[in-house]
Amino acid sequence: MAAFLLLFYLGKTSNMNLKTLALSSLILIFTSSCSGTYHAYYQTLKIVFSEQQAAQLSFPEVQQSEIDVISVKRGERPSAIMALAYLENNQHKWVSSDNVMLVMEKGRVVRTLGLDNNLLYTSNSEMDPLKLLQFTLKGEPKSKTWSRIVDRSSDEYGYPIESTFNQASADTIQALNLNIETVLYIENLSYMAPSNYLRFNTNWKNYFWFTNNGVLIKSIQQDSPLSESLEITYLSRISRLNQ
Repeated sequence: MAAFLLLFYLGKTSNMNLKTLALSSLILIFTSSCSGTYHAYYQTLKIVFSEQQAAQLSFPEVQQSEIDVISVKRGERPSAIMALAYLENNQHKWVSSDNVMLVMEKGRVVRTLGLDNNLLYTSNSEMDPLKLLQFTLKGEPKSKTWSRIVDRSSDEYGYPIESTFNQASADTIQALNLNIETVLYIENLSYMAPSNYLRFNTNWKNYFWFTNNGVLIKSIQQDSPLSESLEITYLSRISRLNQ
């Protein structure tokens, strides 16, 4: 089915550039071998393959979108819009027009494609406390500590990371011109082994903002102390919560 959709779109588009073709191949290869895949709307492909430059969407535009969209700010770069392309194996796979894919589990980025330095693998994801926070928003996570191993494309393989979560605190964020009351969890992370490279900082923080009923609507994440942060805002979720 994925191959059919991509080939159909390629056949209908006469000015497809090499960059778009590369992204098409990436998505096809990444998903064609998976079974039980639930595809998002065909309009996802239109967003991904278009050359639109707008980095922001208004509240009405998000409401009118037939697919879920997020805003992603990578490091100091301008924010970009990404679309939900696939839901499979309890993972959300978001794609952008510049050949980037983010693979998330319950809001945690567990794999990336198309970046200069990619997160290739995250172990023990089933024990991520983020998957339990929705049941304990007024207190501490059921599991406060999480250990895992990550592989990165910069010749960093098998690096152990340990993180602990602070007790939730109230916070207010702004998105789509709305002030939203949230519950903030701060994750404190540490590299637990020496790096292949000179590293002055082995500790860092991630941030996760939930609504009072347990819906994740924003996060700021890094998978290493030197990687670029990913500031992710769930525009479609916010829109649905404020209809």
